[in-house]
Amino acid sequence: MNRRCRDRSRPAAAESPADGETWAFDLLPGGLRVVLETIPHVRSVSVGVWVRAGSRHEPRELGGVSHVLEHLLFKGTLRRSARRIAEDVDSIGGLLNGYTSKEYTCYYVKVLDIHLEKALDLLSDLVLHPRLDPDDLAKEKRVILEEIKMYEDSPDEVVGDLLAEAVWGDDGLGRPVIGNEEAVSGITPEVVRAYHAERYRQKAVVVALAGNVEVEEGFRLVRRYFGPMPEGGRLSRGRGPTFTGGYRRATKSIEQTHVCLGFRGVSMADPAVYDFHLLAGVLGGGSSSRLFQAVREERGLAYSVYAYACPFSDTGLLGLYAGVSPGNLLEVLSLMGREVREIASGAATPEELQRAKDQVKAAMLLGLENTANRMSRLGRS
Repeated sequence: MNRRCRDRSRPAAAESPADGETWAFDLLPGGLRVVLETIPHVRSVSVGVWVRAGSRHEPRELGGVSHVLEHLLFKGTLRRSARRIAEDVDSIGGLLNGYTSKEYTCYYVKVLDIHLEKALDLLSDLVLHPRLDPDDLAKEKRVILEEIKMYEDSPDEVVGDLLAEAVWGDDGLGRPVIGNEEAVSGITPEVVRAYHAERYRQKAVVVALAGNVEVEEGFRLVRRYFGPMPEGGRLSRGRGPTFTGGYRRATKSIEQTHVCLGFRGVSMADPAVYDFHLLAGVLGGGSSSRLFQAVREERGLAYSVYAYACPFSDTGLLGLYAGVSPGNLLEVLSLMGREVREIASGAATPEELQRAKDQVKAAMLLGLENTANRMSRLGRS
């Protein structure tokens, strides 16, 4: 998934659980929230720990610290080395990973249902008791600096971050999740420990489970392994960011020009988020969409052209992207503008809207076939 919109998600399916399936919620005394979905006809369980620690929570001078901390948590705990973590995961046939976004960091594991307790033991150890060794930090900073260079060689990634900077300015949403070379180089062991102590607290954490797990057993295990987590935690960010708009440009010697246009969107909590996703679908959500047909199929001006909806917790962005030959840039921009104006004037047909609805519904329903997707839906919600 593109880094520019890691937080985006399809609207959560509103259907009632199927026969035998159960949704449940628990709140630990310290404020940690637990969301669980029982799916008795599968043999797997997916567990995710969602921490409100993303790039938008970082001060500018520490840009990228959430991502650095995510890397470090896999390098060892007070009772497990990095090798031991890998061996413990492999010994139960599990899949363990993590990622950082603009609004949260997620650590997740998928295992057979019989190994749920071992999975929670491992995840809680990573999140609650990281070693945060200075030597590991030095090595991971070098790795991340190489990751930044790789990212800077991906113009479609760069242009998305330039758009975010133009839209949200100095707010954390306007800065890249990965950080920049200067900020990452300046992150010290003391900074990482302080950030972990501040952010990794119960009120800022959601534990989501989906799969073949009984409600009370799931809640009991989460209380056992995450109950010792420090209480409290910061929930409020204050005022949300202002959509300012603007123009940003970066020059690099490559064959194509990559362009993004951005428009004010809606938040994940807004009832209009469903319409938001449908708008992106009609404009550029598939090969029958307006942008794909006008830019690629009818004129052959681009290989990659699409629209994307980015709803965040308190704001949102609609983006249009194309990678084109420099000589075709103005024509493609004109076509993008034309399609947006036509949609704004009510030109979308019932057939277009139905196709977009069918795409969104299919994505929801296909996602329900995977416990990891269902866990992610619970965690993001």
